[in-house]
Order: sequence, then structure tokens, then C-alpha cells
Amino acid sequence: MARNNYYNQGDAYSEWHRALKNDLRYVDIDSCGICNKCKQPIYLAETTFDVGQAWKATTATEWLARAAGIPSFLIFYKVENGEVVRLRVKQLTPEKDRKEVVLEPQAWVQAMELLQERHNLVCKKRDQ
Repeated sequence: MARNNYYNQGDAYSEWHRALKNDLRYVDIDSCGICNKCKQPIYLAETTFDVGQAWKATTATEWLARAAGIPSFLIFYKVENGEVVRLRVKQLTPEKDRKEVVLEPQAWVQAMELLQERHNLVCKKRDQ
């Protein structure tokens, strides 16, 4: 978790933790996609408002995704009139050197559905 909040005020715990005068750090997991049947995580994502930046720190998200054996993503999202209108998505794990892609929101929905379909092949509760 960044020591300073640059965009808006977070929840009470986040703001309390940021104010601590020590070297304790934490990150919040922005998105953890889960199976709708067995509730197993199927991907992790670090998200951020798209203001034209090229990167965001993703070290912990990548580490957790590798440990869990699931993919992870960095998602920059553009908002207009209160709606997400565009996403820049880069897969972080298992292969970090993939190129960033610009997607319409519906294309990201299709990608998440594909992740669920792939999980369904091994889901222990898929037939329930």
C-alpha cells in the first residue's frame, strides 16, 4: 500500500495504516477473480485509473499469483461519465513480457469468462 493516497481517500483501515509511523507495509488485492462454483481464485489483478501512466507496482500481486499458480494482470481503466470505457491490460504472470493490449470493457468480460471456462476443466464442483 502506498504511504500516500494520490487519488481519493480510502477506507478507514487503509487511511489508519497509511498514517502509521513505521516500516510496516501492505498491499490491497484490487481484484481476485474466483470460480462461481468452488470459490477458488482463478486470477489476480492490480487495477488503477488510466491517467496515461506506463506502470504500477505489482511485485506482491505477481508473487502471490505465482505461488497460487494462477495468472495475474495489470489493468489501467479509463472512466468517462462514471462508466469504464476502455482498459489497457497487461498479463503479469505466468509470462511477464507480454505486450499491453487495449480492450473495450466487453472484451475484458470475455477474457474473464475464458479464465472461468479454463478453470471449469479442473473445477471440483463444476457439475453441481
